[in-house]
Amino acid sequence: MGEQAYSDRLMPRIREYEIQGHWKFLGNLDPVQMAAYYPNLDVVTVPSLNSTEAFGLVQIEAMMNGVPSVPSALPGVRQPVKMHKMGIVSEIGNPESLANAILEVLDYKEKYRGNPEFIKEVYDPDSIAQEYERLFEKLKKKKR
Repeated sequence: MGEQAYSDRLMPRIREYEIQGHWKFLGNLDPVQMAAYYPNLDVVTVPSLNSTEAFGLVQIEAMMNGVPSVPSALPGVRQPVKMHKMGIVSEIGNPESLANAILEVLDYKEKYRGNPEFIKEVYDPDSIAQEYERLFEKLKKKKR
């Protein structure tokens, strides 16, 4: 419900930008469409203000395609960039910080490209499952 209210509030501005030719709203893309879309991007931004944003999986999906990210400094949202150095973390709610980080990434693309194959390996569903199994075993041993 909160997300819908936020979307409703933004839509008039988005429509203005569309009319001016500054925005194209793609709507929901299925996984095949997203896989085809990411390689066309220079940078992904996740300028979240809402502290309920947990991680920003979109960043990992982008990084798997060699696309760096510029997230806000929210604790969970900043983690992919902090972990993989594929982008720059911007200050929360600071448009100048966001713009400067985007420009830095665009000016030095190769510096922030990272290793997409490594990201794919780390976030492969089997790798994630194995990490969870290790964690559960560790927790199980602690409980005994």
